[in-house]
Amino acid sequence: MSAFISWLSRSAAMRRIVTGLRLHRVANAWLRRFPSVKQLPGSGVRYRATRVESIPLAQEMFDKGALYDAALLPKNFTTFADLGCNVGYFTCWLAHLAQGRTLKGLMVDANPHAVTDAQWHAQANEMNEVFGIHGIVGEGSGGAADFYLYESNICSTSEVPDVEKMGLKGKWEKISVPHVSVERHWKKHFNDARCHVLKIDVEGSEMNFLRAEESFLPLVDSIIIEWHKWRVSLAEVRGFLEPRGFRCLKTIEENDQMGTAVFTR
Repeated sequence: MSAFISWLSRSAAMRRIVTGLRLHRVANAWLRRFPSVKQLPGSGVRYRATRVESIPLAQEMFDKGALYDAALLPKNFTTFADLGCNVGYFTCWLAHLAQGRTLKGLMVDANPHAVTDAQWHAQANEMNEVFGIHGIVGEGSGGAADFYLYESNICSTSEVPDVEKMGLKGKWEKISVPHVSVERHWKKHFNDARCHVLKIDVEGSEMNFLRAEESFLPLVDSIIIEWHKWRVSLAEVRGFLEPRGFRCLKTIEENDQMGTAVFTR
């Protein structure tokens, strides 16, 4: 089974074929029972995969270093908020780069299964001041919102039209998710401490979050933001952040659907 999972994770075409045959469910069932657990060389940071889709994500982030540019992070960072944390690999990446410094942070995701994995990563690496939070940001305050989970953990969305625009075929599950105030959770755990790194990957709700949590931004030193073009443009993001003391340092990557940019004070 491990050889099958390895083969499946290496090729996007293979994954599409196997997904169409629903064999990925067999692989995911195996990984839930026997997770793939590895360590990052040098730091010893532990990370695991409990779904097939997490394996190529780990390869991109840890083996290739292709997702983010470590040189753009603030020097000697120790605090962060990861919005749209997925399974917590960004936290593992930060821990690896921190070279033993104690990290404090929040990991927020609307997918409860992803938050469970993210919390495992914090606990497995003894990050006792990193907290996993299940909820949705930027879509309201109090109560709950509808959210749509894709059968793969690579994607989920707060709005049905996004499903069509992303062109993803497969099973979607509608769930109810609590609204989360990042500022409230931050001050609960860390008072008025600086947030050295704010990562925003919230599938099209980027501007909604920035507007809703404008009062949190004065605590933030740098922002890594993935904008999703079916709802948000980079010009909108810049138009909001630049008057508030941020400048666009670099666009890391961009394609027809989305892009990733780094802002700093």
